[in-house]
Amino acid sequence: MNDFVDPKLKVVTEDLTDLHNKSTRSSTEEKDLAKLTDLEAELKDFRDELLRIAKFWKPNLNDGVQITAAPLWKLFQRRQWQKKLKETWENLEKGEYDWAHLACSIWPERVLEKCHTDRSLAIAHDVEDDFWEEIEVPVIRRGKDTEKTKQEWQPRKLSETQVRDLIRQIIETGQSSR
Repeated sequence: MNDFVDPKLKVVTEDLTDLHNKSTRSSTEEKDLAKLTDLEAELKDFRDELLRIAKFWKPNLNDGVQITAAPLWKLFQRRQWQKKLKETWENLEKGEYDWAHLACSIWPERVLEKCHTDRSLAIAHDVEDDFWEEIEVPVIRRGKDTEKTKQEWQPRKLSETQVRDLIRQIIETGQSSR
């Protein structure tokens, strides 16, 4: 914004002001006025969209290019990319890519709640120790106890209130309780 968009917008606005202040304009200047008016509107829309996205966009290159760029789908001019990124964004909104860091940064409550039931998500978001524990369970074969035990990962026994409190704590601190 500070390096490119705002300086360009300032120059375009100044040029527009100069043209507007002329009492008479040539046909070339009229064409320039029309082009600059369009460019100013485009730059303002671009700036507004970037500012909207900046509120929540925390790119993580581990998510991959497509997911990382998905919030920017409106800014892509190439139709194929715009369509693909819009589709990816809609799938992110639906929760289909909740393993992605971007999903967790935008919808942390939804994603972290799933971490209590899906260990792979908990691992992806580095909250496995918060929501999961390794416990010793009996080994059962053909319906009979073998009197042996094994270690198995299971969700921590947490009430809904405890899960909500843990999620709030993780969001507030920006990290797991480790």
